[in-house]
Amino acid sequence: MSNTKPLILLVEDEELLRAGVQEMLELQGYEVVTAQNGSLALASLSAHKIDLIITDLVMPQMDGIDFVDQLRKVNPDVPVIVVSGSTRNIMQRYGIDNIQVPGANASLPKPFRGAELLAQVERLLAPQV
Repeated sequence: MSNTKPLILLVEDEELLRAGVQEMLELQGYEVVTAQNGSLALASLSAHKIDLIITDLVMPQMDGIDFVDQLRKVNPDVPVIVVSGSTRNIMQRYGIDNIQVPGANASLPKPFRGAELLAQVERLLAPQV
């Protein structure tokens, strides 16, 4: 059995949110690498073996939808959680619980509670039986 910590790629353009989520994940025992946008995130995929990706939806240069689309061309299997503040109004308007981005495994509206994000991370990193 490996003692290697799961490596999470956190893609978020808001510096304070990125730092806060990174700290929360590291306190839970995860290793975290970060990127400010989808373009930088794609570049970091070649340098690291990523176990899970958390990405914002609305970012400069390359948004979350384009990032997930490009990601799936090179890595179809890594779990992806999409988070976005812009989805909450849409979700409330249509009375739905989540917005499914093509290629993403889960989504969370901002603001989210740390426990909500950690539950998704743990669910997606749980060994498949």
